[in-house]
Order: sequence, then structure tokens, then C-alpha cells
Amino acid sequence: MKQILQRMAEYNAKAGEAMLAVIDKAPAGLRSRDVGVYYKSIDGIVEHMAWAIVLWLKRFSSFGSYPCLSSSALVSKPLDETKAAVSGDSAKVAALLLEGSALLRRFLDEVPDSELERRVSYHTTDGKELVRTYWHAIFQVLGHGTHHRGEISAVLDQNGVANDFNGFVTYMP
Repeated sequence: MKQILQRMAEYNAKAGEAMLAVIDKAPAGLRSRDVGVYYKSIDGIVEHMAWAIVLWLKRFSSFGSYPCLSSSALVSKPLDETKAAVSGDSAKVAALLLEGSALLRRFLDEVPDSELERRVSYHTTDGKELVRTYWHAIFQVLGHGTHHRGEISAVLDQNGVANDFNGFVTYMP
């Protein structure tokens, strides 16, 4: 299981980098335009992806002792501060997404296989307590990135911007 999660995290990081490169070349104004999706714009989706990965890394840090998480400013800083520091600045948001993706990969290298089947408890952003199998929570994060990259890909398609950054086999031999 651990190897699958590691490869998915590697794929997510590479696909995220490719997505950001395509977005950078999109026509002026497209990335910030309200295109009728839940987070309004491409920039809004990317911002959501960036702070969501940080939120999950913070949760994971509460499930055990992981040196990469305990030494990370991303994890130690309050989430509201992280959000405020990048809000509305696409370059800072992109850097946060890349940093979060890299930290997720390091975390998956550190988490012991033996922990992946245990149950973990956390609170959702609306305060509801959930108890889940650890690897299911990790997989949620990985699927979340794929979902939103697909959403961005559809917006780009609708606006005539060539993109093909979301295929697993594109990045994994």
C-alpha cells in the first residue's frame, strides 16, 4: 500500500507542476475570471488545492511523529496565516502548492507501513469528528488533487487552451 501512495504522491506532484506551467501560459485574465465553478476561477481552485494540502499535512502531523512534518513551517504555522499570506497572489499560491506536494512526498517516505491500517480521528473544517483508516485519509488527499486538476483541465478545454497534464501514465513509467 505504501508504494502505491508514494507513486500517487509523485504523480500528483508532477501533474501539479505541469498544470501550473499550462496555467502560466493561459490567456491574460482567464485564470482570475469567474468561470462558474465552485471556487469561481482557476486561481481560486489552485488556492483551494494549496491550502487543503497544508490542512491535511497538519492533520497527519497529529497522528504520529514524523520529522519532516514536525520541522515544517507549513505545518507549524496556523492555517489562517498561511491562507492570508498567499491569498490573491498566484505566484505565492503556486509555490505553496509545490511546497505542500513535496512535503506530502517526504511524509509518505517517513510514515511506516505498519501505521497505514490503523484508525485515525480528525475534525473536518466544520467541526465534525471523523474516524477513518489512515491510508484512506491519505488517499483522500491524493484524489482531491486529481479531482481539481480535472476541473481546471475542463475550464481550459472550454477556453481553447491545450492541456494534457493529468494522465498518470504520462508521469509514471
